[in-house]
Amino acid sequence: HADAYINRLLPVPDAAHKRRMLKKGAQVAAQMGVTSVHNMDGDDEQAALYAALEAEGELSVRVYVPYSIRLETPFEAIEQEAHPLKTKYHTPLVRGGCVKLFMDGVIETYTGLMVDPYTDNPATVGESNYTVEHYNRNVVEADRLGLQIFTHSVGDGGVRRVLDAYALAQQINGRRDSRHRVEHIEVIHPADLPRFKELGVIASMQPMHAPPSVDDGDIWQFRVGEGRWPLSFAWTTIQQAGATLAFGSDWPVASQNPLLGVHNTLNRKPWAEGMPDHHLPLADTLLAYTRDAAYAEFQEGVKGQLKPGYLADLVLLSADIFSIPPEQMKDVHPQLTVLGGRITYEV
Repeated sequence: HADAYINRLLPVPDAAHKRRMLKKGAQVAAQMGVTSVHNMDGDDEQAALYAALEAEGELSVRVYVPYSIRLETPFEAIEQEAHPLKTKYHTPLVRGGCVKLFMDGVIETYTGLMVDPYTDNPATVGESNYTVEHYNRNVVEADRLGLQIFTHSVGDGGVRRVLDAYALAQQINGRRDSRHRVEHIEVIHPADLPRFKELGVIASMQPMHAPPSVDDGDIWQFRVGEGRWPLSFAWTTIQQAGATLAFGSDWPVASQNPLLGVHNTLNRKPWAEGMPDHHLPLADTLLAYTRDAAYAEFQEGVKGQLKPGYLADLVLLSADIFSIPPEQMKDVHPQLTVLGGRITYEV
């Protein structure tokens, strides 16, 4: 009752207010050198807000908007509500055609689903938001309709269930260039490493989520235990196993500044002696944020690279990032951001 009372006191933003705030948010993204975002939480109403800004000439990023499939989402809504967004929103700046689900929660609260029990709480392996049958049914249906699927999964048990469902969809519907994605993959079981390549699944990861060292006060490492550290935020190992790696931010959970993410991939320290640091070369890191992120939304033929015939989406940085020491990467900032040849930010 208290929550309902408080909600009645809070102002309800109208569409015009939402558009103004969204415009400001898109401008902040442009200021950070971002030209494209994968929205990760959406529906027809959200997509319409982006489309309205685009129609007014005030949208400063390209947006890929999923339909959020929640626990309470009726099965029929996948065909009746999610699928139509693929054709309804298909403009230069706003696109639909994907769905988003949450397999599990987060490691910090023991809600990430693990294969084996948590080290500091052996009574639990975490939680799944869905029964296996419920999740699989949604995945098979979305895949049947030709939709791309994003699934949040942080624990190695959750990642396994997601990969199992994607494999089932291929078995039932036939294999196609689906590019389904697993979002986060904070821990992966070694047995599942080759499955990304085998299934054509994209590993979508966020460098800012990884604790840079074991001494920064983060509880994450102690939840999973030292035995799982080598395959924690293991983007290097996942890439070496043949997966396509796409980097992002998970904003507002972490900063949307991609240069801070680049900094983290270059400067992360081993959590214990003899363990991998999971550094990626700078070039590979940039590709995960650009070319391969475009591939992760079926746009590798039009953006993500600077080459003839591609969209003029680019950022001019304050330093030559290939010549500065890695520890200075966090101080680099955009001087100019261009979207389709239009300046969206300039110092």
